[in-house]
Amino acid sequence: MSADLRPITAVRSKILSVLPSLESETVGLGDLAGRVLTRPVVAPEDVPGWDNSGMDGFAVRAGDVAAEGAVLTVLGDIPAGGVASGPVGPGEAYKIMTGAPMPEGADTVVRVEDTTESDGKVTVHKAYERGTYVRTRGGDVKAGDEVIPAGVRLGPAHVGVMASLGITGAVVSRRPRVAVLSTGDELRPAATPELEPGAIRDSNRPMLVALVETAGGIVVDMGWIPDDPDRLRAVIGRAVAEADVIISSGGVSMGDYDVVKAVLGGELGVEFLSLAMNPGKPLGFGLVGGRPFFGLPGNPVSVLVSFEQFARPALLAMQGATRILRPRVHGRAGARFTSDPAKEAFLRARITDHATLEVVPTGGQGSNMLSGVAAADCFVVLPVGVDVVEPGDSVILELFGAPENRSADDE
Repeated sequence: MSADLRPITAVRSKILSVLPSLESETVGLGDLAGRVLTRPVVAPEDVPGWDNSGMDGFAVRAGDVAAEGAVLTVLGDIPAGGVASGPVGPGEAYKIMTGAPMPEGADTVVRVEDTTESDGKVTVHKAYERGTYVRTRGGDVKAGDEVIPAGVRLGPAHVGVMASLGITGAVVSRRPRVAVLSTGDELRPAATPELEPGAIRDSNRPMLVALVETAGGIVVDMGWIPDDPDRLRAVIGRAVAEADVIISSGGVSMGDYDVVKAVLGGELGVEFLSLAMNPGKPLGFGLVGGRPFFGLPGNPVSVLVSFEQFARPALLAMQGATRILRPRVHGRAGARFTSDPAKEAFLRARITDHATLEVVPTGGQGSNMLSGVAAADCFVVLPVGVDVVEPGDSVILELFGAPENRSADDE
């Protein structure tokens, strides 16, 4: 790796070390999905709260069904939500539905498929052991258990667990307010019907809005800024006043008209780096008015990869998340992949065989070719020093659509 190219992990670690934390707030159950827990959830009661049936069948005493062929008297039915009218004695059974409480005296459930019922009697055609198909009290969660630790980004299953415990709210991080802006004289709104020569539609800002929202942020859309230093200064000033984080795209490389670099690097102390990363070599980062500022490149694929590697982990970390990096797994190359060995590469690919995780490219790998990312479900990550992998070779896949499962220490 060239001495002037900074490694991704070192730059990310530096960014994470200077991030401010956000305050906590209490949020109701219906609004918790996607929020990061800052206080653990502790079970106030057992789940389930009583022994109950794990099958539709008959609640019996194990001693009565130790051998096949037992004939028992059916005392009645226990539907889900109902209770038995009395205990189960020797030679007796209740017909019971899944989830219904076990009657007193019963310790086993016989599947309905293993029985024949007629004239108030049930014949059990196989032997059963004590406790079969019985869900015991506290078998899922016991009172006092820490069921969800702090630092977890809550998903639907977490919300369901809390509802099952009667917990109607939780303490989570406030969502970060994120100012998003794009820069460049060449940009035009997405709705522009016809472009003049040299103009392009602004794809970065709408994409960044979506990326920020999926990372739990609240977008403060600062719009498109032409290559005008005074206008950029004014917008950055507004962003510092209105947001917790600032993310811009464009104007951070070595060009004569890279106004972001000129204004923020010269006046506000933002550091502009050359990374050992492809795509996404240029990156600006610093604290502007105490707000983390991310200056992302102008090419759209570089924007997305840079956001994934730096801005998204930062936004999650500010919310207190312990898992901030996407999953990585080993797959197999189904085609030839090449890259510059001086840089860690994130090549866009799709999985063609989910058993072997075989992957192929999704088209051209240029940093302007956003359609290839839209067709991809992973990055093929080629470490520094690797310039080619051949079909059949093992490769590292980063699943950029999957929930994070790695901390910064797991790299």
